[in-house]
Amino acid sequence: MVHKTTLKDIASRLGIAVPTVSRALGDYGDISAETRELVARTAKEMSYKPNVNARNLVTKAASIDNILIMGVPNVLKSIAFNSYYAEVMWAFCDQSDTTAHRFVLSVEDESNSDFVNYREVIRNHSAVAAVVLDLKEEDERVAELTAARIPLAVLGEYSPKSEFQCAVWTDNVKGASLATKHLIQRDRRKIALVGGLKGQMVSRSRLRGYREALDESHIPFSQDLVIEPNEVDEYGGYSAMQELLHRDVEFDAVFCASDLRSIGVIKALKEHGLSVPDDISVVGYDDLPIASFFYPTLTTIRQPTYKVGTFAIRSLQKLIQGKTVQQRRKIFQPELVIRESS
Repeated sequence: MVHKTTLKDIASRLGIAVPTVSRALGDYGDISAETRELVARTAKEMSYKPNVNARNLVTKAASIDNILIMGVPNVLKSIAFNSYYAEVMWAFCDQSDTTAHRFVLSVEDESNSDFVNYREVIRNHSAVAAVVLDLKEEDERVAELTAARIPLAVLGEYSPKSEFQCAVWTDNVKGASLATKHLIQRDRRKIALVGGLKGQMVSRSRLRGYREALDESHIPFSQDLVIEPNEVDEYGGYSAMQELLHRDVEFDAVFCASDLRSIGVIKALKEHGLSVPDDISVVGYDDLPIASFFYPTLTTIRQPTYKVGTFAIRSLQKLIQGKTVQQRRKIFQPELVIRESS
């Protein structure tokens, strides 16, 4: 069977991204004349013939300027009340020409036909770039986007595999360490952790920071004091604290991997007649707006979310245009914000 030349074949030969090849062949103005000429010549040499069906699909579905946004299954629910995702998306929209680019959300719940299956987007070359919001350990989505040579921005602890990729995050190890050390300085020694979702890089890093802070103070780590909830929101924190209370283990403080979990944790503690912070100190993570309005006001770790989103989208815009991004890994620093809960 004769192999039919694809956009990916041309991109591999030239060492450029697939969307750049597509835009060059489509005669887009943001691609230099040199690149357009090189791509056209290479396509001719390789006997490339456009896939009419794929082109029609792209035209019907959306513009070639779609940017694929990939997040957790309940990211839409989170955006409704979790300003972390809202602020990231705000930065994306603020720093982008939304008349030229459209953000297309892909979720893992493929049974929901309202959202895009990212594999179809990759196969049809119907996105010029992608963003991964929730980096996982051994993330197959990142591997597939890398293989397809699609420009990629990862919001997480990732080492870019090619010149078409960038990564940005806040130092989660340091943030978790700051939170735990603060509790230790408040004379707390039996500190529980309501962590993040299993399999996510951010969860692993915050667990590491928590353990490092304990080690530095010669406090033994206890797996009995660690809970990994199934939900990222306040319901996850509430159920995690209910489970911890039923374990019948002693603790005098809780570090939560998100502010939303902290809200659920505090509710569960109050229902059991425990006072925050007199009986149990609580520290959250993210410094969502609700942290300063909730009672007691929440001690938390602030991360510069808008700056993270801005760096990601600005870098991605350069990658889309075939430009070089000098700093392809950017790490922002977290900050401890002390309030009443600790």
